[in-house]
Amino acid sequence: MMNLTDVELMAQISSLSGQAKQAVIAEQLTECDQLLIQRQILIEQLVKLENPAQSPSTRTFLIQLMAADQTQIAALKNTKSALESQQIINKRSAKSINRYLTIKQF
Repeated sequence: MMNLTDVELMAQISSLSGQAKQAVIAEQLTECDQLLIQRQILIEQLVKLENPAQSPSTRTFLIQLMAADQTQIAALKNTKSALESQQIINKRSAKSINRYLTIKQF
C-alpha cells in the first residue's frame, strides 16, 4: 500500500464515516462494523503520520470526528431505547391477546 498524506487520510476517513452512517440508516450493521474497522485503521495511520499534539489541523479533524461520533452514538442510544420500549409494549400486547384467546376458547 502506498503512503498517503494526512489530507488523503482525512478524506478517506470522512468518506468511511459517511458510508458507515448510511449503513446504520440502512440497518446494514455488519457492513457498518467493517467500515468502522477500516476507518479505525486509517485513523491510526493518521495519528502515526501526524502527531495530533503537534498538528493543529489533525487535532481539529479528530476532535470534529469525535464530536460527530458522540452525536451519532447518542442518536443510536435513543433509537435503541425506543426499540426496547416498543418490544415491551409488544410483549404486553401479546400476553393480553393470549389471555383473551384463552378466555374465548372456553
